[in-house]
Amino acid sequence: MLRRPGLAPELRCLALLHGAACAGRFDALPALLAAAPVLGLPLADPRVAETALQVVAYGGFPRAIEVLTHLHRARGRPAAPGSGEPGEPGKSETSGAPGGREPTDDPRAQDAARGRRVWDAIYKDLAQDVLATLEDLHPGLPGLVLEDAYGAILARPGLSLAERELFAVAALALMALPAPLGSHIRGALRNGSNAPAVMDILDTCRVLADPAALAVLAQAQDRLSRSVYRP
Repeated sequence: MLRRPGLAPELRCLALLHGAACAGRFDALPALLAAAPVLGLPLADPRVAETALQVVAYGGFPRAIEVLTHLHRARGRPAAPGSGEPGEPGKSETSGAPGGREPTDDPRAQDAARGRRVWDAIYKDLAQDVLATLEDLHPGLPGLVLEDAYGAILARPGLSLAERELFAVAALALMALPAPLGSHIRGALRNGSNAPAVMDILDTCRVLADPAALAVLAQAQDRLSRSVYRP
């Protein structure tokens, strides 16, 4: 599955690692972590830890801690509390973001500013409308999403936004969440991926998908093939 023609096998491996962790398929993590070095992706590669950390944004802190624990064990050493690996969220600049100083020294405001840049890159013309929808769901929710998920996690360097969006597609497909999956398929198409790459990731996810996820995958692939999802 990982070596078939198409995307780079290591990219598929990272996407499946991210999706499995977000969906709680921890039984698949040992095999994926064992496969990574065979595919030319050493576990010491920063992209592996960064992919595991991104689980915070889609699966929550407990599942991120679980996958990071698996990673440390696979590396042959226990997790070291306070070691700073794989980095302290919220302390890094956005990869590929415009230069210049942040408008304030307040770390939360800096996270929000970084997060808003990533948010705008993903949602484009719909960015403000989607934030308004979140505000309708719960007052203050947009600020939490921009600061904690987008600013502190998704705006970190280490992975491109194109890679992060493909990993989000894997996670949301395996979690059987069709509405956010559609949003992030469009986000992937807007940020360096194309329909064949997204289709490839969806195909890869089938190996771990339960019946609910398979139904969501089939629907997403049908819409993608009919160009319902567009940049």
